Amino acid sequence: MNNLDELIRAAKNSFVEIDAAYQAADINEKLVMAESRNKAADQLMTLQAKRLIQNASAITDADIIEMKALKDRIDDAAQIQAALLQFVGLLVKFVG
Repeated sequence: MNNLDELIRAAKNSFVEIDAAYQAADINEKLVMAESRNKAADQLMTLQAKRLIQNASAITDADIIEMKALKDRIDDAAQIQAALLQFVGLLVKFVG
């Protein structure tokens, strides 16, 4: 599996965990996180659509490790928001 495929797989797994925690949050927490959660979902879909992106070779093992570590950080609303921002920050390198 190449790094792009591995990053997409890790991103999907991380997003599922983040989204499940987001869905379980109360309405006030969701209001704070909604924009970041939606941006993360959009970036994941864009990454999936760009399987042949030019800079796929720029995806490092460290990027994949960082993405896999995200799902372990989901404990409370602050962690969810931090994870969403980290998710978006990591994927923006590859989807623009």
